[in-house]
Amino acid sequence: MLDFFVLSIYNFNVQNGSGIDFPSRFKVGVTCASGLEKCLKKELTRLGYPPAPVVNGLAVFEGDGAAVARLNVNLRTADRVYIIAGEFPAVSFDMLFEGVKTVEWEKFIPADGKFTVNGKCVKSRLFSVVDCQRIIKKAAAERLCAKYGLNRLPEDGAEYFVHFSIYKDSVLLMIDTSGEGLHKRGYRDLVGIAPMRETLAAGLVLMSDFYRERPFADPFCGSGTIAIEAAMIACNIAPGLKRGFAFERWNNFDGRFIELAREEAADRQYNGVKPLIFGSDISPEAIRLSIRHARRAGVLDSVRFEVKAAADFAPRFSEGTIVTNPPYGERVIGRAKADECYKGLGGALKKYPGWSLFLITAARDFEKHFGKKCDREKKIFNSNRECRYYYYYGKKTEKKI
Repeated sequence: MLDFFVLSIYNFNVQNGSGIDFPSRFKVGVTCASGLEKCLKKELTRLGYPPAPVVNGLAVFEGDGAAVARLNVNLRTADRVYIIAGEFPAVSFDMLFEGVKTVEWEKFIPADGKFTVNGKCVKSRLFSVVDCQRIIKKAAAERLCAKYGLNRLPEDGAEYFVHFSIYKDSVLLMIDTSGEGLHKRGYRDLVGIAPMRETLAAGLVLMSDFYRERPFADPFCGSGTIAIEAAMIACNIAPGLKRGFAFERWNNFDGRFIELAREEAADRQYNGVKPLIFGSDISPEAIRLSIRHARRAGVLDSVRFEVKAAADFAPRFSEGTIVTNPPYGERVIGRAKADECYKGLGGALKKYPGWSLFLITAARDFEKHFGKKCDREKKIFNSNRECRYYYYYGKKTEKKI
């Protein structure tokens, strides 16, 4: 089980160099990939935020500057953290323009702020993304010019990324606080074939039966992402501790928020017993990448990597957890060889009934080749590819009294 300490939320309302006060309270939005909604909700609760439903991959709740910093630093399964600027219905470009002008952009974007607009339209009468971008930019600029007494915005300051989502004629406007997606932890500078996002890897581990004292293995470790995320979870290393965020470049955002968030995260790390985490792959190049990435993530002393085929899986422990992402057989090694991998792993695990297996694949006939029906399965997406996450729970050995 993960241990999260709920610390008090710091509230500051500090005058900044850009001449505006950043609001002390506002709506925060956190997004995640399809299939990770429950993981995100649990993470938010463990960090001390009120339970918020995750609808269409978005959780919305009231927060502050401290929340923005803490969420960016600590969330493992989130894609991005946003400030919710406004929401309204629009079925025409005129309604869109007038709706955008009612949003209080001046609360967040200073007079010199540069802002770009991107977004998506789904099942709406406003379906042209390019036209919506242009209208939102124009309307927001008019509002800011009027508020700051300018004829034209200089846009020579820090950049603010405005994201819009128009779904079934409902417009949602958000300001991205993260910048690069939160899956970019900073440790993976080189990738192997068909890499998995770090956020998904963390989600797969969190959905398994792994906990800090339990042995863990990934017999198809590739460039090491799943094993590294498991080590970071076991050591309680915050995923965003070593990277930067868009809000850090905003002059109107109090820098103490991120300092406190990083200090808090560093204090919560476990520095005691090292976890028992193993990664293996048949490719020597994959193992070299895994070692490189584990070193950059600061968990090299917590993970052991070796060159080994999955069919040769032979753990030293009677119980443990496997979380793995084997080749699907389409882009990497071919379908026949992928099926042989599934068969080999199934044969190896027959000798170790105490080990649980949690495996993601796009192969619909996986169970046939693996040789055993799963205990349960879950639909989940790896990038844009629909996959199944198979759960096989190991038999618990009876403890002698």
